[in-house]
Amino acid sequence: MISFILNNKKHTTGLPPGAVALDLLREEAGLTGTREGCREGDCGACTVLLGTLLLQGIEYRAVNSCILPVGELHGRHLVTIEGINPEEGLSPLQKVFVEEGASQCGFCTPGIIMSLTGYLLGTVDPDDTEAADSLAGNICRCTGYVSISKSARTVSGITGRSPAECCTSREHLEWLVEKEILPPNFLGIEEMLTALNADGSEADVSGETVTVAGGTDLFAVEAENLRNTDLKFLSRETGMNGITVLENRILIGAGATVRDIIDSGVFRNAGNLEQSLQLVASPGVRNRATVGGNIVNASPVGDLTIIFLALDAKLRISSGSDYREVQLKDFFRGYKLFDLSPGELLESLVYKKPDSTTFINFEKIAMRQHLDIASVNTAAAFRVCGGRIEKADISAGGVAPVPLYLERTSAALRGMKISTDTAQLAVRTARSEVSPIDDVRGSAEYKELLLGKLVAAHFAELFPGQINAGELL
Repeated sequence: MISFILNNKKHTTGLPPGAVALDLLREEAGLTGTREGCREGDCGACTVLLGTLLLQGIEYRAVNSCILPVGELHGRHLVTIEGINPEEGLSPLQKVFVEEGASQCGFCTPGIIMSLTGYLLGTVDPDDTEAADSLAGNICRCTGYVSISKSARTVSGITGRSPAECCTSREHLEWLVEKEILPPNFLGIEEMLTALNADGSEADVSGETVTVAGGTDLFAVEAENLRNTDLKFLSRETGMNGITVLENRILIGAGATVRDIIDSGVFRNAGNLEQSLQLVASPGVRNRATVGGNIVNASPVGDLTIIFLALDAKLRISSGSDYREVQLKDFFRGYKLFDLSPGELLESLVYKKPDSTTFINFEKIAMRQHLDIASVNTAAAFRVCGGRIEKADISAGGVAPVPLYLERTSAALRGMKISTDTAQLAVRTARSEVSPIDDVRGSAEYKELLLGKLVAAHFAELFPGQINAGELL
């Protein structure tokens, strides 16, 4: 049996771990404020809060319940719109949405309020622009978004800065309760979760047949097939979710999420990587999507994979007490094929910590600017000394059956002086090294041409004073 706290009460379900939380809420619990929309994690109508008990308190994240397996609820706090409603009237967030005309048909409104509440739970110093950005994964077909954005941009005035130092602390919860963002029962949840987790029961939750990390892609396309499948949840594997900064290396557990990477700051001095991650999926998906899942998914356009290829990452693969290491660029064998045998698990990756001599850039073109799968993406890392490229690592997605490390292009640039001629060499070599196909995201000819433009963009962005962008682009 799977037991968790649903709003302010313990809930035990006999549903299989592979069922999705949205169905539990609407059909078993009768909590229909959580809407059923796309069932793919795209629209945000089903947004809920998932709270995990940590040593320093409870960490809450806004997630999409339509792609959240029930097995992940065990020992956690699941919060729906009904769980944050005041006993009487409207909360301050709900009031401002009414006053600004930000809710019309009302179908999307619960998900929007939950996303915004999740943002406030995750920061002690709310920013109006960040608050509006937290709604990037919530679709509304009525308002045109102006009134929604305007409402979201009032949150810093509603709450002010929290006196707490950490967003997982009780002091922060007390602040949000005082501001009527949360009901008072939130202050008793930590004690309830502590008692719930005391027995350590996992027998009915985690199996062995199919390994699930974040499940954001798996449950978007295979939810029905996974409902009665024996699942192993990596979120319950200790040591797989951390991010460790060593003296000259960075170690990232396969279970670390996109949100974890952003929060850790490891990409902060790595070119535009941190900024680029803000455009990878929606906040609700970033809160669950993992590094290991992105790699083992083996999508030819996986954004994280393309980034870590350019960082020349090495994978640690475990099997029981044994382990082996393989370079990420050698991991992929063919379309959706990779170097992972039955019983093996991608445990972590490690890459050299970039220093001041390393210049990094990520480029991506998709049919939409935000929250879309790439037509073509590419990343580059150049170690430069004395105006020459000591080491180059360039990757490309969408131009081959696998996420591609551009071996010949990278090799051709080593020792070359940074110049427009060198950039043109990189463009020519990259275009000759790929084998795109015609598909819904563009013709092979278009993708090859696009990759050339994006490789040129690496040089134009990183070395503007040494490159004639007009000749390149």
